Amino acid sequence: MIQTHHHPSSTKGLSSLTTLLTTPTSSLLIDPPFLLPDALTTLTWITSLTPHPPTAIFLTHHHPDHFFSANPILSAFPSAKFYASPYVCTRINNEYDEKIKYWRSVLGEELVPAMPRRPEPYPFSFFVLGGKEDEEEVVVVLLGPVQGDCVDQTVFWIPGAKTVVAGDVVFGRSGHVWVEELESPALLEAWLKTLDMIEQLHPVKIIPGHMEAGWELNAEADLAHTRRYLRLFGEKVTYAPEKLGVREFIIDANSVLYCTSKQSPHLHDSKKYMLNLLRR
Repeated sequence: MIQTHHHPSSTKGLSSLTTLLTTPTSSLLIDPPFLLPDALTTLTWITSLTPHPPTAIFLTHHHPDHFFSANPILSAFPSAKFYASPYVCTRINNEYDEKIKYWRSVLGEELVPAMPRRPEPYPFSFFVLGGKEDEEEVVVVLLGPVQGDCVDQTVFWIPGAKTVVAGDVVFGRSGHVWVEELESPALLEAWLKTLDMIEQLHPVKIIPGHMEAGWELNAEADLAHTRRYLRLFGEKVTYAPEKLGVREFIIDANSVLYCTSKQSPHLHDSKKYMLNLLRR
């Protein structure tokens, strides 16, 4: 029997979601938080849910808001392996020094570690969890690389729980979708195809890459929000005769979604924060 849990980071930590998979004898963590204070609250959350240290900690992709503050968690669980798919590790290594310098200058040295731990390459397509004391093994499937808000996404599919840990392929409907790296029609269409792939798995739960605290997961609604946002980006930017810049698009998207979404005030807050942080 496997259970899935998710924990939101603070708004300053970009409301990224950390996922914990638990069985009666083991656990696995996906996407540690961005900022050090969020890592400490995540540690408390993990220990409240399971007595079993994570066997491994995985990343969905290379963006710093999904791993920079893994250090305290890894220190608390020294036996845990720290993994990411090889293509994710390559992107992390290529941008490592630049991202540390940038984010420590923007957010402060007290929030961003000086030397975030880097994951080891995990060159396999699945991970087996559990299997102790006659417990049934749980298979976690790694699907990637696929396109999301960057080209190196890994989607985690847990067939036994019919759950997708989507990373930044799916964004919760509480905020904007990160489109800064969609530099061509091919990337936009590839992202939409990834959403189609997830839909074809018929998951009962999708854990997106970002969602603000207080929101409930809704697989259908979060998929629809991400798809609708991307199609609006295609209309206003990718395929537009007179293209908006990304900053202008965020403002425009906010006005469109603000008028039609019951959750629009959160989109407004998300807009202001993304305009201040148009780099990561």
